[in-house]
Amino acid sequence: YEHIGKHAVRLAIRIREIFRSAGYDVVIESPTNQQFFRLPNEVIDKLRRDVTFDYWGPRGERESIVRFVTSWATRDEDVETLSQILKQL
Repeated sequence: YEHIGKHAVRLAIRIREIFRSAGYDVVIESPTNQQFFRLPNEVIDKLRRDVTFDYWGPRGERESIVRFVTSWATRDEDVETLSQILKQL
């Protein structure tokens, strides 16, 4: 798993750094290819236009927990695009 998943985990950790740098809460300090964040619903609605991710539980009144998952197919460019989108919000 460590060898096969190394690429996905590296990019997931990068996503965690991007969200943390943008001031968003990391819900679980996950060492895996899955990262969990608490985001304002307005940010979620804007991100959903260009980015695929999942709700992790029910949508809250003002904020919700979401999950981002990377894989062997996730590209560095995809993560950089996410970073640029977050900077524009």
